[in-house]
Amino acid sequence: MTAMKCPVPCFECGMFTMEMDMEKDHQHLYCERCERVWCTVCIGRFEVKVSEEWLQRQRVAHLN
Repeated sequence: MTAMKCPVPCFECGMFTMEMDMEKDHQHLYCERCERVWCTVCIGRFEVKVSEEWLQRQRVAHLN
């Protein structure tokens, strides 16, 4: 099973040049545009309830 990653906007420039691995707690994300490093532990962690519909679509998308 591959890791689930999501695009993350840089808190400095706003560009989506970083990806966060949703299965890891502590990561350092590097923005290629403004060359800043962000620590995901310092930024914070937010729990988001994922709907069953979204999970089903994700499973189907892996089959394509």
